[in-house]
Amino acid sequence: MKKILHFLLTGVILFATSCAQFTDIQPKGKNLLSTTDELELLLNREFYQSGSDFNQMAGDMLYTFSNVSTQLSMPNKTRDVIMWTWDESNQDKMAELTSNDSDYSEFYSIIGRVANPVISKVDEASGSESTKKQLKAEALVLRAYNHYLAVNKFAKAYNPVTAASDGGIPYMMHDWDISHPSEQATVQQVYDNILADVDAALALNALPDVSINKMRISKPAAYAVKAWVLMSMQKYDEAVAAARSVLAINDAIANYNEMIIMVQGYLLGGQYPAVLRPQMKCEEDLFYVHNPEFFNARTPESEARFEPGHASLDKMSTDKMMYDFFPGMGMGMSYLGLDYAFTYDLDSGWNHMGLKTTHMYLILAEAEIHKGNINAAREIIDKIRVNRIDPSVYEPLVGKITSKEDAIFRLKQTSHGENNYSCYNFIQRKRWNQISGWEEDFTRDLAGHKFTLRHDSPMWIFPFPLNVINNNPNIKQNYK
Repeated sequence: MKKILHFLLTGVILFATSCAQFTDIQPKGKNLLSTTDELELLLNREFYQSGSDFNQMAGDMLYTFSNVSTQLSMPNKTRDVIMWTWDESNQDKMAELTSNDSDYSEFYSIIGRVANPVISKVDEASGSESTKKQLKAEALVLRAYNHYLAVNKFAKAYNPVTAASDGGIPYMMHDWDISHPSEQATVQQVYDNILADVDAALALNALPDVSINKMRISKPAAYAVKAWVLMSMQKYDEAVAAARSVLAINDAIANYNEMIIMVQGYLLGGQYPAVLRPQMKCEEDLFYVHNPEFFNARTPESEARFEPGHASLDKMSTDKMMYDFFPGMGMGMSYLGLDYAFTYDLDSGWNHMGLKTTHMYLILAEAEIHKGNINAAREIIDKIRVNRIDPSVYEPLVGKITSKEDAIFRLKQTSHGENNYSCYNFIQRKRWNQISGWEEDFTRDLAGHKFTLRHDSPMWIFPFPLNVINNNPNIKQNYK
């Protein structure tokens, strides 16, 4: 018996000692990456974000495979139906139905699992100083950009008068103490932190002009984030300077009229020209975030906002091409009617939540309109249009813009063509609603009913998901 007890006691001591040694190496939850090569693996993550909420709330798309009339008539509205109908009276219900939010999860996953670990560990990592600086700069921009996307979804648009008091989102720094719930920053604080991160990244002077691939941050991508942030803050001259820094390195505008493949119909075998926008290889993409544009119902209101002859409308691969222009998904699945086309493009990369050079041209054109320089704005807009509108119908805008109102319309029309398959129509419209003369109400007809999204509607602010609200007493809904 004594031998047995002695054996057991010895085993317990050895086990306890080994456990202590293990926990002394690195406590659970700490990042063990210690070299620049290992840290770079985090930045090589494939970024995939759908952003479907942005498109639906903007009125551009519907995501459904069920009878829409039936869904609208149900006594208990779904989250999607509340969005489709822009039903302010049920926004609290929408919040209750948002148990989690894939965008929120992805934004903060990139911040917490990619950007912040790199920022916190890179200075101590082994590797060259030049590599350390580049990785840190990339991580700072990633952190900034994902906070920019998050604040545009879950908070009010930046208003210089109210930003200091408007509720924003948590800004997650790399040195945050995880034992304490994160704090909700104001919109002003969020934007100030975003700018500080981007400026810190640029100050390292380590970002390449051309990144390893389009899911890695380059110097033009960093300046593009800065340009968007400054536009949101209505600091137009500074935004122009940042946008010009982008275009000084990469000023490419892809010519969609020349990026054509033939799509074959399944019923009659017809051949139809369609744009192929290459994934990860489109020269105008500064930072690429992937999501296939597939089986999403493009609304008639969205189609009406395109300029006639636009390749992203007429030459977008859809179910109408697939079914040789016989009744397709709109009739057979959702009963939306013949006016609805379902996107059907698994080959292209439409860059749903990324950054493009054409964004920078739009910024330059808008800034000229704010200054009253209509001709200068027209010239910039035409640089995009000539690469998008079918040559058989394209005409320069010379003589067609005679007022500020004309210029705003043309800019919005061109912006719509650039951003219909991305989150930026929502972001742009939400931002413009803060500017006198640019605000706009939106209407839609759906299953025989008309719905309106007012420019000052709280529906422009998405509710935080319940898994955030319920677990953090510091976070309050911003739409109320």
